[in-house]
Amino acid sequence: MRHSPRRTGPHRFRRPVLAALAVCATAAGIAGCAADTGARDDGAAPQVSPPISASPLWPQYSGPTPDEGETAAPYRRYVNVKGIEVPAGDLRRVSVLRLLEQDPNVPQLVRTALQSCPGGSCGLRTPAYRDLTDDGRDELVVALDDPVGGLTLVQVYRAFGTSVRPILISWNTIGATGVTLGNDLILSSTGKDGRFTTRYRWNGTELVSTAPQDALGDDEPSVTAVPPADATPLPENPATPIPPTRTP
Repeated sequence: MRHSPRRTGPHRFRRPVLAALAVCATAAGIAGCAADTGARDDGAAPQVSPPISASPLWPQYSGPTPDEGETAAPYRRYVNVKGIEVPAGDLRRVSVLRLLEQDPNVPQLVRTALQSCPGGSCGLRTPAYRDLTDDGRDELVVALDDPVGGLTLVQVYRAFGTSVRPILISWNTIGATGVTLGNDLILSSTGKDGRFTTRYRWNGTELVSTAPQDALGDDEPSVTAVPPADATPLPENPATPIPPTRTP
């Protein structure tokens, strides 16, 4: 009678091991094999918050729209100064005193304050001329200090052909200073609540304030308290006599 040789070596336990793996795989479909898998149950997944979206105050309201064939005119808060003609569009040839006296955009107290001009008590500063609209022509920047009211009025005029109108009227704490940075106008004033600086930029109709960090980009200086060192200052001495105005 012949006997089969007894198996030795690594093949001896192959069938029991394979059988055990098959049992584990079958059980995994039912209850899972928990031995040495490293799996851990941390509970339910956290809920994801939905993104914040705008919520209209008046969802049923829509503003008026122009009639068909019409185009909406750009908003303009200042009117032309009647009775003032700008020769060749050069504001240097316009009398500043007469311009302010004729301007319907300024209150009567401004014209009252101008009655002491010219003279030592005149609060009108030396006019400044800077290109603030990037059209190659200078605008007129006027500052008037009113010690009684504790205010400084800053007005910027632009010539439109031979007509003229303000593109900015800004009331500030008395002693306000100004600089230009490129085509931007920067006004700063100091009051009891601290120092305030506002940057104005031409929008095609007038000068409007811009946020310190808007679409200027990271390479542009941010104006928050002190104007940049490379900014060009405007005249600040209210006692400086008004230079004579050329006449055509």
